[in-house]
Amino acid sequence: MITATATETRQHEVVGTSVLSQYYTQLLCWPTTIEPSTGEVRLRVGDTVDALIMRAGFGGEVNHQLIQAMQRAPIIVLPGKPDTTPDDWIFLTQPRTKMRQSTIADLVSAEVGWYEVGATIPLPAFGSAEGELRWVQQPEAGLELPNWGAVVGAVRRTFSRAW
Repeated sequence: MITATATETRQHEVVGTSVLSQYYTQLLCWPTTIEPSTGEVRLRVGDTVDALIMRAGFGGEVNHQLIQAMQRAPIIVLPGKPDTTPDDWIFLTQPRTKMRQSTIADLVSAEVGWYEVGATIPLPAFGSAEGELRWVQQPEAGLELPNWGAVVGAVRRTFSRAW
């Protein structure tokens, strides 16, 4: 039986993280960093990419609204804790646009959040397993992110219908 040493395993993780970071940075043109303490590839939100976060069930309905409007957003599953906290979905969008107070109130009522400009969010590795940070819809090179307003509009339409 052949086993890897801790050093070999760590080197493999560093190479994998580096390749993943290059994919996100070079192919998608996203501003990424590698978190030194965890080795996570992280996306800085604000200038190029922004993000809305919501509970998974609601996110599924929002995604349905986007699909009906022929829009596609990369979506990350942020796993919750079993039996206590449900999963959240993070929708990646183009940079945020100015919002009216009524729009902000609707998002807050729908329990939809967003990140401060300059904050970072973790990006999943491709092929992640259930229960890990993973993609619901992976980003694709050459496909433009949806407009912030389009995703906010899908949230508002979904919230006004049933939630």
